[in-house]
Amino acid sequence: MTQTIAVDMESFVATEYPQVVAAVGLITGNRQDAPDAVQDAIVGYLAKPPNREIQNLAAWITVVASNRLRDAYRSRDAEQRALAKVGLVDEAGDDALSSFDIDVKRALTALPPKQREAAVLHYLLDHSVNTIAEALGVSSGTVETQLFRARQTLAMKLRKEDHRG
Repeated sequence: MTQTIAVDMESFVATEYPQVVAAVGLITGNRQDAPDAVQDAIVGYLAKPPNREIQNLAAWITVVASNRLRDAYRSRDAEQRALAKVGLVDEAGDDALSSFDIDVKRALTALPPKQREAAVLHYLLDHSVNTIAEALGVSSGTVETQLFRARQTLAMKLRKEDHRG
């Protein structure tokens, strides 16, 4: 492991780790599994760093951990569907966003995954559009479009749920 990677990782763990875990929990809808996903992404980064230079380690780890966790969900969902076909259903539920205002939670979880991911990275973790684009491997215009659509949807949903009149 090069000295630069070790220094980057020490800085990340000391300053950004809790925020990244929270962001992965919001993006995936499961705070319980977020720390493990982030740790797996860190281990993967240390074991085999990407070939390209990573401009923002926190954004990169957030995206990698979120993707890995979603992949795990897909596998688990496929297993649950198979179990349901034979009459065995897992009743365990997880309300990962219970600490958020119920309206905000509903609005965030209703966003399409790419919009939710961009919104969490930008608005909750305060990453720039360029940083998010680099981490996701898309253009900054794509991120701007996702954020625009997320803002429109969130504004509409939260306005409808404002019961003050």
